[in-house]
Amino acid sequence: VWVLVGFSPRAYCPPPIEQPEQVSPYLTHKLGPDFYNQAQFYEPFELIVEQDGLNDIIGRDQWPRRFGEVTVFRPMIIFEKDTVYLMGRVEVYGISPVLTLAARPVMDERGRLNVNIRSVQLGLLPITRVAAHVAEKALADSAELFEDWPGLETVVKAIVGNEFFEPSFDFGKQRVTVKDFSLEPGQLRLYLVPQIKSANSATP
Repeated sequence: VWVLVGFSPRAYCPPPIEQPEQVSPYLTHKLGPDFYNQAQFYEPFELIVEQDGLNDIIGRDQWPRRFGEVTVFRPMIIFEKDTVYLMGRVEVYGISPVLTLAARPVMDERGRLNVNIRSVQLGLLPITRVAAHVAEKALADSAELFEDWPGLETVVKAIVGNEFFEPSFDFGKQRVTVKDFSLEPGQLRLYLVPQIKSANSATP
């Protein structure tokens, strides 16, 4: 068992971050402008999210982070055909394995999204059911964090429970809905439809 847990996937190699104290230039000079320049016209558009750029954004957050008995070090995202991997080293009870989450997102005929988590592993050891139980408990214990963001809690619960949810998100006065997507090696293509957020619309 310890051999399986101690296995470190070759793919797990978080890239170095230059000037980590600064906001990601990919966010400020590429992804952000691409999004807002197109969303302002309130017409459907395509947004490409590059794997390397997303990892640059993630890497500039505050790592490591501690969640109860578990310390999480800087994670990374890998985009493959139809599949996304989230990988990160964790430290718990004196061991430091790599946690790998694999998901194959799908949409139903109503346009709802399911992140569709297929597996969770510590090294090579499958812990999918255990991880789901731990995530559900952590979510229940963190209810106060979502008091100002009830829509976010709904989305997170759906992701943890492998359930479908409405993929609509608010950005200021705009609401953007994911109508379709495609996962390819190194990038995620999103097909988005923006609209003006009504005064009485609930945050998703």
